[in-house]
Amino acid sequence: MSVSELLKDVQLDLSTITNLTEKDLKDEKFLDDLKEVLKIAKIGLTDATGGALHRLHISKPSIETVKELVHGIPDALSFKNEEDQLPIQSAGWNHHAFKYIPILAKEGIKHEVGGRGMRGGLLVVDPVDEDDLNTLQSLANMGISSDPIPADTASLEVMKELRKEKLLLKNDIKDHNLLFKSCHPQSKMRFEYLAEWDLDCFMTGTFRDLPLGHAFIKHSLDLTRFNMFLTTSLKHHPKHVGLLFQKDSSRKTAYERAIEKHGIDKTFNVVQQCIHSNTSLPILHHVIRDIPQHINDFCIRYPSAWHLRDENGRSINQAQLAEGTKTVANDGLFFMKLTDDEIAEVDPVTKQYPFLVVATGAASDLSTIFYLLSKNPSLLERYREQVTLQNGEEARTKKRKRDNDENDEDDG
Repeated sequence: MSVSELLKDVQLDLSTITNLTEKDLKDEKFLDDLKEVLKIAKIGLTDATGGALHRLHISKPSIETVKELVHGIPDALSFKNEEDQLPIQSAGWNHHAFKYIPILAKEGIKHEVGGRGMRGGLLVVDPVDEDDLNTLQSLANMGISSDPIPADTASLEVMKELRKEKLLLKNDIKDHNLLFKSCHPQSKMRFEYLAEWDLDCFMTGTFRDLPLGHAFIKHSLDLTRFNMFLTTSLKHHPKHVGLLFQKDSSRKTAYERAIEKHGIDKTFNVVQQCIHSNTSLPILHHVIRDIPQHINDFCIRYPSAWHLRDENGRSINQAQLAEGTKTVANDGLFFMKLTDDEIAEVDPVTKQYPFLVVATGAASDLSTIFYLLSKNPSLLERYREQVTLQNGEEARTKKRKRDNDENDEDDG
């Protein structure tokens, strides 16, 4: 007898019993036995349906069929398999079942599957996962090494659907470390999708109290994941050179952490894959500001960057002067190499001549100031004239303001 034939017989039996109990069948023993049979049948039906939900990757029914099934037998959504997984968690282990996750979550929310606030099981930790990932994190992390593209594509489509249904939120990217979890060659599309959605997470995101770039270095055996991070970060944060020089709580940059763990050659192998030697990024300016002790290593590999200006219009020499630590005594060659034009050029940020930049710097060395002025004494006079003009303009501006205020009072 087929399932459909058996169901028809059961339906007929139930219909008969229903009609009789509504009339005058008052056999208490019969009714008690019937209750037990129906309870057992109900449990069996739920278990059978739950088991089917754990095998969606094999049966591959339509989304509509699954929707109808869980709508009619919602308790099946909480049925756990022998590994203590919910059906939504089983679906997260095979890319052929990924597409069912949104409907399982959506229906699961109605019945508080996994508990209140667990989004139908999406936020429940998977008991099978060695890293204690929840379903959402597993979806971001799951990959197939032998054929990664189908799994990555299927997972991405599910993420888009969850986002559309507001089951995946922007805050989840940071709250559940989804960027960190998805940064792997097997989940490349998911990583780039999440990065595009929350660009700030590159700057502010952390994993175990480390900036993301540092975390990829510390918690990976090689620099593959850091390579992915740097490539994508450069795309969205070029002004920050892909956060290569972002500092952790110990004031160490990601670059420094990388060479500490992997050595300078392996580190630069990755850096130069991401930032080519003919880059238009003012990488040397960042080195001078953040890790000046490594300037020689970068100059060797990025010689053309020496002639670039940064986003503020500063040349390399202006950037070095702005650091305020150079003096004739500690780097006389630097000052000897300054051209007449450079000595006379106003800093685009401070609007000051080099001798004044030095005067206001950390070193504020008199011999260095005198050296620069001796190369072009007229700068002092130009500075006096500039200050005089400035003061005069400020005085005129204040007077105009007072006059305007007085006129407004008279009009009042």
